[in-house]
Amino acid sequence: MMQPDIAAPGVTILGATSQAYPDSFGGYFLGTGTSYATPVVAGLVVLLKALHPDWSPAALKSAIMTTGS
Repeated sequence: MMQPDIAAPGVTILGATSQAYPDSFGGYFLGTGTSYATPVVAGLVVLLKALHPDWSPAALKSAIMTTGS
């Protein structure tokens, strides 16, 4: 059975939207699910890559997996 290597928050994620969106609170909304969790990890990878441009994908993954709690 496969298990995820990295988990990210997928509950009550603050997202931006159009103020015309029915559930919008001043242009923002709270979402839930993996479609909201994935950008959190992607953003972390982008920040790490900016700090360490020479790191390989394996090094980036290792840094996330060994420092998260």
